[in-house]
Amino acid sequence: MAGLQVLEDKFSGQGFHVLGFFENDFGMQAGSMGQIDACTGMYHVTFPQFQIGHVVDTDGSGPVVPQPVFAWLYTHPNPGPAPTLQPTWNFHKWLIARDGTLVGTWDTPDYPGDDPNNQNDSFDTNDFVIAIKSELAKP
Repeated sequence: MAGLQVLEDKFSGQGFHVLGFFENDFGMQAGSMGQIDACTGMYHVTFPQFQIGHVVDTDGSGPVVPQPVFAWLYTHPNPGPAPTLQPTWNFHKWLIARDGTLVGTWDTPDYPGDDPNNQNDSFDTNDFVIAIKSELAKP
C-alpha cells in the first residue's frame, strides 16, 4: 500500500488518483474494516478506500457479483501488459485515462517503487509509472 500512496502523493496534483478497493476474494487477506483502518493508518493512506466487496466473478463456490466498477472494467478489451483483466491476487492495478479509456493493467508483482526522489530507486523506470506520466502529459 505504501507504493500506491507514493503514486497518490506524486501525481494527485496533476489529476491522477489511486482508488483502493478491498476484497476478500484471495485468501481473506483484506480482513475486516477495522483491520483495514489500522493498515491504512499505519501507511498514512490518503487516497479513497472503498467498502469490502468482490472484484472477481467467482469465489470458488460459484458465481458472485463483483463491485460495479469491476463489472465495468471486465467489459473492456485487455490493453495489457497483465495477461488478464481480472486479478489473480491482491494489488492488481488498472490505469484509466481522463476520458474513461482503460489504457493499461498490471498484475500483482508489478510495483511502482518507493521513492521518486531517489535516482537509485526503480520508480521512474517502472512501466506503470511511465504509463501514468504518459497519460498525464496528454491534454
